[in-house]
Amino acid sequence: MIKLLRQRAIENPWFFRSLMGLLAVTFMISLGWWGDKTSHRGDNILAEIDQDSISVAEYRRVYKNMARFYREILKDQFDEKKVRRQVIDHLVEQKLWLREAFRMGLQVTDAELRESILKIPGFQKEGQFSSDIYHGRLLAEQLTPETFEEQQREELIVNKAKTLIRQSAALTPAEVGEIERLGPLHGDQERAKRLAQKEEKAIHAYTVALKQKAAIFIKEELL
Repeated sequence: MIKLLRQRAIENPWFFRSLMGLLAVTFMISLGWWGDKTSHRGDNILAEIDQDSISVAEYRRVYKNMARFYREILKDQFDEKKVRRQVIDHLVEQKLWLREAFRMGLQVTDAELRESILKIPGFQKEGQFSSDIYHGRLLAEQLTPETFEEQQREELIVNKAKTLIRQSAALTPAEVGEIERLGPLHGDQERAKRLAQKEEKAIHAYTVALKQKAAIFIKEELL
């Protein structure tokens, strides 16, 4: 199931980015994929990534949201075991990407943060940001605006890091020549499709490299 989704990400990157965007919004409004910021020790730790950790509570919170999301999309193809693996892989990868973004020296301005929050559909009414809905949703999730905004800032920083990697992908001269022979009618569409595919492959390869360099330990029996 997850392999199929990843394959579709390569074949149709625009659909996949929209899907992941919707999923990210679901996570952020339900305490986000960073979970709480308190330290967790002993039996409360599900995974360790070098000096970072993922708590059981954080994992369960994200699993609850992702399982609901995938059930709606996959219907009878939903596989609970595979989704549990997808959740922990997702959390591990996000921790690694956040650390990499900080290593790159990336930052998010207050203006960028504000603009991103104003655009979140879950905080809008009739297409406009609603302060009442914003504070109401956060209150319902027992989340302060300061904590949510910190999570959102981190999400934006990770997106900036991934954008840099996507921008490093480029078509080869041979690919450009092949596309140009298609003519203006089909050439532009093919160029955009191939470049988007290369960008997603670059993100996947970079993620694999980050995981290979990190010391990752997961308590499989707690998944």
